[in-house]
Amino acid sequence: MANLTSPVTTYSDTTPHKKVITDYIVNLDPSDSPFVDALGGLDGASGKFKFKNKGTKVEWLEDTLSPLTGALSASVSATTVTSIPVADANMFQEGHILLIGTEQMWVSAVDTSTKILTVTRGYGGTTVATFASALAVEIIGMARLEGDDSDDIGVTDITSPYNYMQIFHKEINVTETMAAINQWGIGSEFDYQAGKAIPELTRLIEKTLAYGQRKAGSASAPRAMGGFSTFITDNTVDYGTALERTNFESAVQAAYEDGGNGPWIAGCSPTNVQTVSQFYDDSAILRVDREESKVGMVIESIVTPFGNVDILLDRWMPTAQLPIVDPKNAGFLTLRPWIQEPLAKTGDAVKGEVVGEFTLCVRQDKSHALLTT
Repeated sequence: MANLTSPVTTYSDTTPHKKVITDYIVNLDPSDSPFVDALGGLDGASGKFKFKNKGTKVEWLEDTLSPLTGALSASVSATTVTSIPVADANMFQEGHILLIGTEQMWVSAVDTSTKILTVTRGYGGTTVATFASALAVEIIGMARLEGDDSDDIGVTDITSPYNYMQIFHKEINVTETMAAINQWGIGSEFDYQAGKAIPELTRLIEKTLAYGQRKAGSASAPRAMGGFSTFITDNTVDYGTALERTNFESAVQAAYEDGGNGPWIAGCSPTNVQTVSQFYDDSAILRVDREESKVGMVIESIVTPFGNVDILLDRWMPTAQLPIVDPKNAGFLTLRPWIQEPLAKTGDAVKGEVVGEFTLCVRQDKSHALLTT
């Protein structure tokens, strides 16, 4: 073996060099779950909904007040007609004052079998008119006759929306040799892999908010929880190819008019955060001092006439979907919290699993809204 030329340099003798390496591993992949956190974590619904007992199917009881708006079931083609056909006569009562178009009417009789209201036309001096079928019939007041007998009216029924528990699972399998060797940045290979499992699985729970399809399951098919679209079906807005400010505020208005009180959380993809911010980022009202070295605005909350809407940046929410959720009426429920447990050895390896079981609960459909393309 030839001698090295003196002096010895880092270039002439590379064999014995020790590796320069960190004793710490950085994980770049995102692991956040902002909507899960905003709804109170994976068991936030437990306190909000006050569930009793545990099971794979969860239900919550809901009721509504009597409706104030119905519809004509046929046209009213003459101003002399006093028999008004409606789609649902059970919601009306003798003494109700109605508004159809700009004409007011007073109800003197209700026939629920024929779905006909007998009315006094042009009540309060309003102009009598004709009306097309399916036109809205709004109850705007009541004026009962003195000494009149009591009259019945239909009542709303209690409903029980539901969802199913969904199992999330990951196996950890490390050979005994791998568990025994020394590694940079890792004390125990098994514990390291187990530690990654929960954030990996929680990402899937977050994505289930947007994509979840409710399934009862069977011995050969898994149970699955429904996401936001399973429950938010009333105040839905299809904004086409471009989200506009009017779409966003109309959705909030619809939730408010249906009884929602906010504040709401708007789950926005990165693209939708930029779009919504541009609705309100007006350079004409943004003033910057000469000494200021920063410009721009970060929209965190929007004040509307109907209530505040907090903007939640969620990298897992698809741009084609923007849920506006009242957090008082939504949350997750846990059947089995995350647990790491060992599995039986079947060879020269250490095996275990991380498993948990959860579902989404969303009540009072009309207190939320959903924007979609």
